Amino acid sequence: MRILALLAIAFGSLRAAVPLDTSRVRPGPVALTSTADSATARWHDAANREWTAEFSLDPKAALLTAVRVNGALVIDHARPFYQCTTGKRRGGWDQFFDLPPSHPDGTRSFAGDFQLRSARAATVGDRLELAFDGLRMGIFEGGIRYVIFPGSSLIEQVAVLSTNEPDTAYFYDAGLRITVNADRRVGGNMESYVSFYDTAGEWKTVLSDGPERHPAAVRYRSIATRTGAGSVAVFPAPHQYFFPRDFTTNMAYLWHSSWKGVVSLGIRQLPDDATPYYPWSNAPPGTQQRMSLFLMLGAGDSHATVDDVLRLTHADRFAAIPGYVTFAPHWHYAYTVQAMEHGMAWTPPFKPVLEAMGVNAAMIMDFHGDGHPADTGQLRLEEVQAFYAACREQSGPGFLLIPGEEANVYFGGHWALAFPKPVYWRMSRKPEQPYEERDPRFGKVYNVADSKELLDLVRAGNAFVYQTHPRTKGSMGYPDKIRDSAHFLDAHWFGAGWKALPSDLSSPRLGDRAFKLVDDMSNWGLHKQLMGEVDVFQIDASHELYAHMNVNYVKLPALPSFDRYGDLLDALRRGEFFVTTGEVLLPEASIAAGAGGRIQVRARIQHTFPLEMAEIVWGDGEQTFRKVVPLEETRPFGDFAFSAEAEGGNWKWARLAVWDVAANGAFGNPVWRK
Repeated sequence: MRILALLAIAFGSLRAAVPLDTSRVRPGPVALTSTADSATARWHDAANREWTAEFSLDPKAALLTAVRVNGALVIDHARPFYQCTTGKRRGGWDQFFDLPPSHPDGTRSFAGDFQLRSARAATVGDRLELAFDGLRMGIFEGGIRYVIFPGSSLIEQVAVLSTNEPDTAYFYDAGLRITVNADRRVGGNMESYVSFYDTAGEWKTVLSDGPERHPAAVRYRSIATRTGAGSVAVFPAPHQYFFPRDFTTNMAYLWHSSWKGVVSLGIRQLPDDATPYYPWSNAPPGTQQRMSLFLMLGAGDSHATVDDVLRLTHADRFAAIPGYVTFAPHWHYAYTVQAMEHGMAWTPPFKPVLEAMGVNAAMIMDFHGDGHPADTGQLRLEEVQAFYAACREQSGPGFLLIPGEEANVYFGGHWALAFPKPVYWRMSRKPEQPYEERDPRFGKVYNVADSKELLDLVRAGNAFVYQTHPRTKGSMGYPDKIRDSAHFLDAHWFGAGWKALPSDLSSPRLGDRAFKLVDDMSNWGLHKQLMGEVDVFQIDASHELYAHMNVNYVKLPALPSFDRYGDLLDALRRGEFFVTTGEVLLPEASIAAGAGGRIQVRARIQHTFPLEMAEIVWGDGEQTFRKVVPLEETRPFGDFAFSAEAEGGNWKWARLAVWDVAANGAFGNPVWRK
């Protein structure tokens, strides 16, 4: 018996490959075949070219054995690359003012160690997902998956990892190391070239020399190399990979290296910048963190392949939709004080950037660390006058600049307001100053000293008011703390801002914090809304702005003139808009009550990435419910009519959101049951 046991152990040690579980694979547009030591996926792209991707089941071999197009080799023996840095979160998952490296426990960095233990494949809609368990990365453990999207040459490489450590904040770097023996030169050197658009938008091809990971500041977040009969580009999820910052400086988020027959491409984060806070991603215990990297395969040169990546974000431009104008609020440009110095005709650097991105209208919020908002004399009034004059100067038929302020006085937390026409007001007053007075230069002037007087001003001026970055940053605990206040309950208080903050890669959507708030407000019985906001400071054309962006598509026949910008604010109040990161559009959407408490949803959905899901969210005044409608059979670049129903019971409100495979999305605000 002992001899038999020893023989069994010896036989087991000789067996290299792990078995592949194919029990969840169904016939479909991505076919899977397997042998004892490999698995091969086969599919066609939009040009009907045949692609094959072969994966090794041998733990000692390169995981991605080969990728071919029409039989010609493109990728040869490639290995995924992962590393991460972890730290401790303070103040809860929604805390923004946090710098994990400053925590007394410090930070730790870990290299990913992949030792294949098991493998399985599954058909998910029209897609094929291959999962390979055996990745450890410090406190994280899980595996690597590859998702193949038919009708395209897009592949997602994603490490799905979990940790049980509490309060974990982290960031990750990812990449693919590809064997390119044809580029080998003497001494381990390589003659390999990588290509990308630089921050000025110029196409560059540079030699990748040496084993170090060379950082690259690129536009459009993609870098490529020519390999074999084609090329491969890598890029991150356009918005999800980038935890929100106040400054959008391009910190060289891509990298490359070439050494001893291997060319490597990847994405990376930095541990901090020059600010005292630098938010990382959250990893609540037990959640499956999806650390994604996208691959775009090409049958031709690198330029064409990177251009295929650009199509997924409309080249970082918000597409025009007839009958809509694009609107982005919450910018801190310190524009007025600069315009007072340079002259009103001076073109600020932010304007051409926003115009190039397809932003039709922007609401800027000056005097936030600049100017003299607390002044009780003439200086404040002169700056307000200059603010209106400067915004008027930069507005025209194709671009509208709306003056607003993140005032943050009396109401609680951080909040912003915009008047539909010039209003002169001071945020505080001297004892001898009245609430309202006449000034020989500026006419009627308001001087507010408390929340009641401020609300009187809001009503008198028909102001548009909303809570900026609710439940985080300077609005931690708000608007919850003022939910019963007269000013929050007032109809002029629109609602709150939405932004992809914080970052949690276990969620299939962005901005869960703000969604929880709008659902709560609806269950409180309040008809409040979310509006997409950006909240960044100075920008120029070199910045990685698109990753931080969202925009509101407001239903208007044309862009209003400066004297009529209140028409845009009124359309927002009426809820005639949707919010998007840009890749998913909802030009038509309706929610209605059906028989028996059903919620009937109709929409037109346009998208670039393949979609992941639509979700119908509703509440009965006490609880929030959600129905997920899988959209896993969609191909890239779709435009279709969508309809779905949910058994809503005693529902009082409902909303619709649509998300793609990179967590890009679009959503509408709650619709109330009549």
